[in-house]
Amino acid sequence: MNILSHIGNTPLLKLNHVVESPDVEIYVKCEFMNPGGSIKDRMALAMIESAEKRGELKPGGTIVDQSTGNTGPALAFVGAVKGYNVQLFLPAQLSSTYNPTDRIRIAKLYGCNVTPIDLDDHLDNINELNDVERAAAFVAIRMKQCYDLQENDPSAWWANQLCNVDNTKAHREQTGVEILEQMDGKVDAWVASIGTGGTLLGVAQTLKESNPDLLVSGVVPTDDPRIEWVRSRAVHQALEHFGAPPLRFLIEDLLESNVMDNEMVVNNADAKNMADRLCREEGLFCGMSSGANVVAAIEMAKQMEPGSRIVTVLVDRRDRYFVEYPDEHYVV
Repeated sequence: MNILSHIGNTPLLKLNHVVESPDVEIYVKCEFMNPGGSIKDRMALAMIESAEKRGELKPGGTIVDQSTGNTGPALAFVGAVKGYNVQLFLPAQLSSTYNPTDRIRIAKLYGCNVTPIDLDDHLDNINELNDVERAAAFVAIRMKQCYDLQENDPSAWWANQLCNVDNTKAHREQTGVEILEQMDGKVDAWVASIGTGGTLLGVAQTLKESNPDLLVSGVVPTDDPRIEWVRSRAVHQALEHFGAPPLRFLIEDLLESNVMDNEMVVNNADAKNMADRLCREEGLFCGMSSGANVVAAIEMAKQMEPGSRIVTVLVDRRDRYFVEYPDEHYVV
């Protein structure tokens, strides 16, 4: 037994102070209490162990992916315990005040190798792209780096968090099951960031088996229109442009499942304000994505019948945002 055995089985708590509709209960799954500090610990462990079973990741191998959020530290954490090298690609240029320095620092402390990719070396017409096309291109460039490394190095395995079905499976078979048990099977609504799509879809699939009338709300940050660059196929076009193979994204599984009843856009200011309140009023030391999820859950509560129970997730720790204070950014 090692530290990885403590991933999962996180507490689920009822919010008592920040709620606005006291007749509707809001519960939070405290994923920031995973040993690596975020919900991505589950996904990283599940993807890595599945790759080991399939023989795709062998002892002494290298785990590869692109991330400026919580996946990088999670892969670095799990990889370090299991004895793998971890290679992370991120953009050399960052937009607005978003700054992943703290998350990169955590990954490096676990021994991860971080390689910045200069987007100007790959994009000549960047100023001609709209926001969705630009975001899609930035991700596609880094996905191509991961693909090339895996193709050229037999010891490398691309985790590919955005497309790996073991991501969804981890939340369907673990997170969702835990929530059902902790809620004694009574959940009326599920709210979560869309992100890769894995958490929202996987948990929803499990909860809907127990309650087919479950309401599901996907939370979208104002400055990361990930669902739009998949829905518009801008990311597919970018991958083709840069010479990467066709890929199917988990967000496509989410959209085609019709599991979402609505999408709710939450801006950074509201997410930060709620993260502050969760720390000060509930004692929950969670970050911006968690604040956004709770904002969305409170909004959903206004539409629910008295006695309804909503579950959402607190995804990471607040200390991953310190370098950005006071201009903290929502991270998926």
